[in-house]
Amino acid sequence: MRALPMAQLYPLLAEQMEGGGSCLLAVTGSSMLPTLRQGRDVVVLRRPEELRRGDVILYRRESGQYVLHRIIRHAGRDCLCCGDNQRQTERVKREQILAVVSAVRRGGRLLSTRSFGWRLWSRLWLALFPARRPILWARRRLGRLRQIRKNGRR
Repeated sequence: MRALPMAQLYPLLAEQMEGGGSCLLAVTGSSMLPTLRQGRDVVVLRRPEELRRGDVILYRRESGQYVLHRIIRHAGRDCLCCGDNQRQTERVKREQILAVVSAVRRGGRLLSTRSFGWRLWSRLWLALFPARRPILWARRRLGRLRQIRKNGRR
């Protein structure tokens, strides 16, 4: 197995998704923590049909960078998106959206994004969007404390 840059990989993914197919993509980066974790999660992508608030989408920025983020709300034909581990929203045009996450493969299990648990988590995280600053601060602080304890330092 080898990693390919998204610029080379996306045409293969697009071909696989033609006609309603789906494809797998390993998660990279930390913008979707705690929901999606690099090295643990693989997402199942499909062509977007109907986009809903809370959906996790793959889109391409004007810079050419490919990003997985959650739809925070619709703004006309555009969407406001943000990573679960971020506070800054980004306006994404419909033409930039390439795929939507339909499931997540984690530890041998397949979690549907239409399942009750996934939808509940998405709604909760969206409802907490205004309070993300203190939540993310506390999460990072707890992570540092765990790391210190793990390393045996005080």
